[in-house]
Amino acid sequence: MKKILFAVALLAVAGTASAQDKVVRKARDLKNEVQDLVAKPDKNDKDQVALTTKLAQCMSMVEPTLTSPETKKELANAWDIKAQLHIYTFSPLLDKVINKEPVDLDQLSQNIYEALDAMEKCYKVTQEMGLKGEKDPYTMPNQANVFKFRPYVAYLGQMYFTEGQNTKDNSKFGKAVEAFKRWMTYPKTYTILKDVAAEMEKDEQTAQIAYFTCLSAYFAKDYDTFLQFIPQAHQYTQEKDNVNQLHLAALIEKGDTAQWLKVGREIVVADPSSTEAVAQNILAYYFSHNDNANAMAFADDVLAGNETSKIGNYAKGLVLMNNKKYTDAIPYFDKAIETDPNFSDAYYNAGVCWSNHGYDINEALSGKNMTQAQYNNAIKPVKEAYQKAEPYFLKVQEIEPDNTHKWASRLSTVYYILDNKAKQKEMEKLLEQ
Repeated sequence: MKKILFAVALLAVAGTASAQDKVVRKARDLKNEVQDLVAKPDKNDKDQVALTTKLAQCMSMVEPTLTSPETKKELANAWDIKAQLHIYTFSPLLDKVINKEPVDLDQLSQNIYEALDAMEKCYKVTQEMGLKGEKDPYTMPNQANVFKFRPYVAYLGQMYFTEGQNTKDNSKFGKAVEAFKRWMTYPKTYTILKDVAAEMEKDEQTAQIAYFTCLSAYFAKDYDTFLQFIPQAHQYTQEKDNVNQLHLAALIEKGDTAQWLKVGREIVVADPSSTEAVAQNILAYYFSHNDNANAMAFADDVLAGNETSKIGNYAKGLVLMNNKKYTDAIPYFDKAIETDPNFSDAYYNAGVCWSNHGYDINEALSGKNMTQAQYNNAIKPVKEAYQKAEPYFLKVQEIEPDNTHKWASRLSTVYYILDNKAKQKEMEKLLEQ
């Protein structure tokens, strides 16, 4: 008796499974009707209503079969139907975008993502079921569609990013991240493209999309995604400086000072000629933390790669100057000036070094008992140092004539030491303005 009941139970399960497969086949018939309406030229209002109604009916019919364990032979068919329905839904929305008409961007993105994911799921089911050849009518057309739809994902990212900029709504940047991230991981996410995945990963747009992924992630404060794709963004040489600045800004906002210093040093050492601001910020950090050892190591690293580096020599000069080794610092400022004859800060700091050197000599004379003749002789090196400072400050005046307080106060001191009262008075008048 028990054996008979067990057999009946099995029949019941088999019958249910068969019913689910029948639902999928009916959904396929309804999907074909939808397809005919989509393809119909010059659709009238009645056709459009019928299309909308049948789309909704077909979707509600097929959705339960996707997750039912009782769907057996027709599961791949069910996923393919779902994919096609979403394609039919987003295609007219995409046409609106192309025609620059208003569109619900969230609805567009949802249907594109749903279509892509359904085609991938369909492919996996065909693999699990071992469907091949004529028994697999889905993979080839779906593979072509998945390949073709990748640019759509990039468009979504661009549109969400633009909306974020226009509306100042950071949630839009988060959606841009989702789209760009999907584009970046496309060959790995959609295994249906395994035959062309390697080539897709070499796409010439990859570095550019990586940059926009990171830019969107920065505004969305999604630092995990930012750090995931910033190495690829650094390959976008057209925006090299912006990528560098973006990377450092994200690390600062994330509060990762150690990584900021590490990345900043790597950026400067790799290309010191175009990263002066980065180098200055790193030096400022070291100086503010009284870390002269790392400041010196940083300068030496830059010069090791290029001994004529403008910023490397300037950095070395600053470190030596900060350590009060004024005469040692001056040759490095001079080398920076050789590379850039209009480097105002290098002239200024070289002048300061000569002034400070003269000041130190003068301070060493304080309190010593000397005759006037001895004093006159001892003061000569002081005046010589200030004489050497003068042309550097005059050059700053030439380069930055409107920045009066930068050079006039220094020149006033020089002329005071050199006992040039007329010039000193001239500088003081300028400082009064």
